[in-house]
Amino acid sequence: ESSGQFTVTQTPSVKSVRTGETVNVNCKVSSAVYSSSSYGHYLHWYQQKPGEAAKLLIYRATNRQSGIPERFSGSGAGTDFTLIISGVQPEDAGDYYCQSFHYPNNVHVFTFGGGTRLDVGSNTSPVLTVLPPSGDELKTRKTATLMCLANKGFPSDWKLHWKLDGSTVSSGITTGAGILGSDGKYSWSSTLTLTEDQWKRKPTVTCDASQKDQTTVTKVLKASEC
Repeated sequence: ESSGQFTVTQTPSVKSVRTGETVNVNCKVSSAVYSSSSYGHYLHWYQQKPGEAAKLLIYRATNRQSGIPERFSGSGAGTDFTLIISGVQPEDAGDYYCQSFHYPNNVHVFTFGGGTRLDVGSNTSPVLTVLPPSGDELKTRKTATLMCLANKGFPSDWKLHWKLDGSTVSSGITTGAGILGSDGKYSWSSTLTLTEDQWKRKPTVTCDASQKDQTTVTKVLKASEC
C-alpha cells in the first residue's frame, strides 16, 4: 500500500498452513523506516480477526507487545522486515498487517502494508464429484465436457488430474485455482473436454486429487452408466 510518499509491500497476500508449522510474513518498505539508536526501527505488526479491532503484536520491528505469546517474533531493519510465527496455532488465523513510520520534514507518516491472510487448518481430503456432459452439448457442439468438483480440502495445494481408461490425459483440460471458503477449506474444479467419438466409446473417466502429504482421492465415472 502507498501513503503517497512511501510504499509498503507485504508478501504473501494469502498463506495456508497446518497447525505447528512456522510462518514468515514479509514486509518491504520503499524507503528505510525512521529509526533511533535508543528505540530501533519503527516498523510494527498487527493482527486483525473478523469483527475485531486490530491488535498490536510487535512494535519497533523486534519487540513483542505485552501479553502476546512467545511464538510471535519480528526481525529486520531498514527496508526489510519479517514477522515470524513459530508453531502456529488455530487461533492465529486472521489478517496480519505491517505498519511503517517515517518522519520527513518533521511530519508523521504512517503506512500500512496490504495485509496477509493466514489460514490455519489440518490435513483434509476433498470430496470429489464428477459430472457427465450434457445431452445438449453432445447434440449441438459434438463434444463432451466433464467436470470434476473437489470440495472442502486443506491445504491449498491439492491438484486435480484426469485419466481416460486408466491412461493420464494431458489435453483438453481446464483447471481453476483453489477457492477459499468461509470455513477455511478450499474447493477446486477442473473440466475435461472429449470429442463426441471418444465419449461414444463409453470410456471410464477418472478424476484424481493429490497432495504431497495425503492419500490420493479418486472418483470414477463410467460413460456406460450415463
